[in-house]
Amino acid sequence: MSLITSFLEAVIVCLCYYLLKDKKFNLRNILWLIYLVVFFAAAYLFISKVIYRSHHPAVWDFTSIYLFGKVAATGHNFYSPEDYRIVFNSLHLPFTDYQRLVEEVVEVGCPYPPPTILYFAPLGHLPYNSALLVWTIINFIVALACIYLIYDQFFKADKLNGLLLVASLFFFFIQAKSTVLYSQTNFILLLYLLLMKKYSDRGAAGVFLALAMFTKPYVIIIGLFFLLTKNWKAVIYFVLSSAILCGITLALFGKEQFYSYVFDNPSQRMPSELFYQDINQSLHSVLLRSGLLTLGKSSLYMYIVMGILVLTGLYLAFLVKRKLYDYIVPVLLLVGLLLYPGTLAYYAVHLFFIFFQFFDEKKQLGFKPYLTVPIIGIVYVLCADPFFAAIIFLIGLLVVKSTGRLDFSGAPPKNMASNTQLKF
Repeated sequence: MSLITSFLEAVIVCLCYYLLKDKKFNLRNILWLIYLVVFFAAAYLFISKVIYRSHHPAVWDFTSIYLFGKVAATGHNFYSPEDYRIVFNSLHLPFTDYQRLVEEVVEVGCPYPPPTILYFAPLGHLPYNSALLVWTIINFIVALACIYLIYDQFFKADKLNGLLLVASLFFFFIQAKSTVLYSQTNFILLLYLLLMKKYSDRGAAGVFLALAMFTKPYVIIIGLFFLLTKNWKAVIYFVLSSAILCGITLALFGKEQFYSYVFDNPSQRMPSELFYQDINQSLHSVLLRSGLLTLGKSSLYMYIVMGILVLTGLYLAFLVKRKLYDYIVPVLLLVGLLLYPGTLAYYAVHLFFIFFQFFDEKKQLGFKPYLTVPIIGIVYVLCADPFFAAIIFLIGLLVVKSTGRLDFSGAPPKNMASNTQLKF
């Protein structure tokens, strides 16, 4: 039932958007009323999750985030299980069952690069409930900022119609609500992706890439776009920004953290169960659950990864040759999600960066309305269960469209290429 609901929600919102763009459509007042009712329903469902989470603590994932910050804020090594035990035993958390938290966090450490702790350390200076409230409010504000940036970049000409489309699809998206409930950093990363696109022809894009990389490390693959398009200013800004973030972290927390991350990385202590969990939607995890791979015997997987990277390189060369630059970052984003072993189901929020571009049929990624509507519906269903299928679906869709095997947009590839700037 939830899959059908996800499909219908997406399709109804898209139909309202397209019908209101058709000036010949009658009954516009009734349609506007339906559209507003749908929007308020979506907003209510989303905001209710925000309010619930802000007042109801959960073990996952905020408690682990808070623990990362608390260990750092108290001057301990946030990669050392011994230090985590000291801090954890001193806390009075509002839960009774800590077994999984101890196994997956306390005995492992922070899984992110050292500069990522800059997000979490301020939370460690607050009481648990206050930190949860602050973090939830920040995530909600960032979500609203993402909605505005999507509207501003892709739908500003549609005015209220475009804003309602973006906000409704955003609020209905099941993994956006999961991001709220798990207090994850997906909205923050989406914000950086959108800002990278907005300033992709400037050096500032490199700053947002550095911030994105220290939010979710797999995003580093997007740096290939700047290399392929020879945006050396963005590359320089990226290197400098990364160095500055590392320098700030070093000054605040000391060099021991960097040594621990390099020579005693927490990934070596992660329980094997984490790689088999259904919420993990990476290629690695899917192959493990299917029985095609065995944890610890990675030679087959390495061959698979090498094959994917070779094919991706050939495809990127094809895109550059045909000047289909709008495809490059979406493809890199999808490949990164596919190969990153820590890709979880709610990372599907990052796909907003891709599929909102489908609505402008005059652009390289654009589809005609009769294709956009079912495509968005299918993406919503696949992102509900399982997200891995959505990655494969979108990769296939982009490859088929870019190779010109099917004329989805009605615009000849040569014309599209000739009018394209070096922006993604």
